Amino acid sequence: MSVWFEVHYREIQRLESKMAKLPGTAEKTVNETIHGYGIRTTVEEITKLMPVSTKKGRIRSKRHAKTSRWSQSEEHNLAFTIKPRGGAANRRGSFGYLVFPEKGLGSHNPVEQRFMDLGLLNATPKILNKLNENIDRKLKEAL
Repeated sequence: MSVWFEVHYREIQRLESKMAKLPGTAEKTVNETIHGYGIRTTVEEITKLMPVSTKKGRIRSKRHAKTSRWSQSEEHNLAFTIKPRGGAANRRGSFGYLVFPEKGLGSHNPVEQRFMDLGLLNATPKILNKLNENIDRKLKEAL
């Protein structure tokens, strides 16, 4: 896990030095990238890792988060939040069971599942690459 942080730290430093050369547009470029590409990529990576509930080895005939629009997102300055849709787990049609999957809470989710963490981990290098591409493009346009 420490290697992951070292790699990202170097990437962040590289990105930071490029952003310093774009004082007026860097923040806007970062927000556009993470609010569009970043959210979409993170949701895709999380969805790929989501389990589908089975009973005796067969996929249950019910609506699954993996094959539905399970998320909603909030955009913040230089950040975003992804949450499950539908509210509480006891509401019909909700994906509330996605709220704490890594803790294994609930009678139907006794085992921790790390698909949210791992999905974000998989999406982060892709988002950083796209940020670098977009900032490089802006730097070339500024010249």
